Amino acid sequence: MAEDDDSYWNSSSAKGFSWDDSSDSVVLPSASISSSSSNTPATDLVTFEAGLSTSSQVADRVREATKLISAAAELPEPSISQLVGLKDVRKLEAELLTVRKNFAKLQQDRFQPSSATQTVQDMVLGRPFSLEGFRSLQDKEGLLDSALEWGDGEVVLAVAIMLKNTLKRSKFLAIMSSRQEAADQLISHMVVRLELREVVDLLVSLDRSHEAGVVAYKQAVNTNSLEIRSRNLKQTLVNNLKSHLDADLVVEQINLSERLAPVINGEVGQVDRQAGSLVGASVLKSLLYLSTHHYGAAENLLHSPLALRKMHRLTDKQFTWVSLRARAVGEAWDDCL
Repeated sequence: MAEDDDSYWNSSSAKGFSWDDSSDSVVLPSASISSSSSNTPATDLVTFEAGLSTSSQVADRVREATKLISAAAELPEPSISQLVGLKDVRKLEAELLTVRKNFAKLQQDRFQPSSATQTVQDMVLGRPFSLEGFRSLQDKEGLLDSALEWGDGEVVLAVAIMLKNTLKRSKFLAIMSSRQEAADQLISHMVVRLELREVVDLLVSLDRSHEAGVVAYKQAVNTNSLEIRSRNLKQTLVNNLKSHLDADLVVEQINLSERLAPVINGEVGQVDRQAGSLVGASVLKSLLYLSTHHYGAAENLLHSPLALRKMHRLTDKQFTWVSLRARAVGEAWDDCL
């Protein structure tokens, strides 16, 4: 009995697969569990059967695929006529000649810029473009004129910046002086970027002294220090505002800054007075402050309201109203009589 068991477990019905033997097939034992009744012996519940039909179908498919691959490898390469279809040979040669000519033209023109009109159109439409090919003065002028004709501000600005960076200053100013629209675009761009000193120089060179004075004034007062502001205004008055219509107003602002600077410095410890508010104060607001805290100061002192009135030529109504208001807020009723 023991010998029968050993021979059963050591034997197998599965065979190896061979490419040479067409009858060979891989046979795997299939396990099935029978659902017999409880009277069936336990040894009959599990049986092993060989799946011969499935393995033979797989082997047939593999052999068929192998034959197809071998046949495809032996096919000759397709000809040009098979690839492009049945066309006239002369027509194909004509098309090939056209392609060669276009390619030769592209090779020849690869370092030549597009026309000014085409370049500006590409810039407006957001297409790729290049300004490096416009090297001569005539080409750059034509490019700027084309941009002005299209009327696109961003394109005009881009061309104007290119001219500013690539031309001598004399030639650049000559072009800008005859094309004020392009100059305005460039000046606005520089003002936004706070390049005020360059803007002033450009406006002066373009003989636009009035606008240069306004920009220079804006640059001069761009500080919280009254000493520096007064010094900047004096320099601006000499360089840019000498014959300006508002030159007298600038002189009065200089005098006011020179008067208030020592007043603010002298009241650093007086926190409740808020002397720092006088940095950007007008004449009447300065009079209100001095009348509130220094009403009785002598006229020869910088913080005297009377001296401020005389320096800036205030009318009686202006001085009386502001002073009366200041004394009333301080409840100095005797000074209001």
